[in-house]
Amino acid sequence: MDVKIAKTAGFCWGVRRTVDKVMEVADQHRAPVVTLGPIIHNPQAVARFSEKGVGTVMGIGEVADGTTVVVRTHGAVREELERAEARGLEVVDGTCPYVKYPQAMAQRLSREGYHIVIVGDANHAEIKGVISYSEQPCTVVKPGGPVPEIKAKKVAVIAQTTCIGAEFERVVGVLALRHKEVRAVNTICNDTEERQADARALASEVDAVVVVGGKNSANTRHLAEICRAIQPRTWHVETEAELEPAWFDGCRVVGLSAGASTPDWVVEGVASWLRALR
Repeated sequence: MDVKIAKTAGFCWGVRRTVDKVMEVADQHRAPVVTLGPIIHNPQAVARFSEKGVGTVMGIGEVADGTTVVVRTHGAVREELERAEARGLEVVDGTCPYVKYPQAMAQRLSREGYHIVIVGDANHAEIKGVISYSEQPCTVVKPGGPVPEIKAKKVAVIAQTTCIGAEFERVVGVLALRHKEVRAVNTICNDTEERQADARALASEVDAVVVVGGKNSANTRHLAEICRAIQPRTWHVETEAELEPAWFDGCRVVGLSAGASTPDWVVEGVASWLRALR
């Protein structure tokens, strides 16, 4: 089987930076090390960190004194960081710099009197963190969902870093017809836009697509949605163990894309399985 791998498949710069930071901290610290939430949305990577003795907690209340806390790629809720500081815990900030941008914009624009509208998943760790930086009430609009009525003269729209650009554009357009002043700040990560464009091009050139990454990874799910809209024979898997030979009957070329939190060794495992398929 001929396998065509997207040039953007695998770790983005921000995720690789955080993963390297966790490994460095684990190697240098004798004290316990934990990450505040799963460091990235990939079960295989989290399992590898666990093997190195790096634990995962969901809140500072679970952290024992003397423990080093690493903030995950998606950032953290501001109140949690304040609790860690109050207790004197050592905190290593692994937040992706591109995630810090919507955090900063939420804080700045709310101080300027804008009602903040965030296009993204309200249950996602990144969005929970961004909301915590807004100093006024804010509204989260789910991609593909309705845009609620907002009682405010001026609104500012930002986006989850992995948001599909067309959804950000849609929400801005709806709000522009309702409010006197609408300020749009595109906080979508450049890597996300490049990865999605790469996936579109790949899906149009192959007989089937496999998108590799955590099922809990928003950016990976978006890649699968984008590919499936172009190439119906698209499958989202976490590892090669989920692949079925029958999926590729009649295929000559299979495209392989992967989310920004998918480790290289996982991508290669899927690629090797596909190459061996006859």
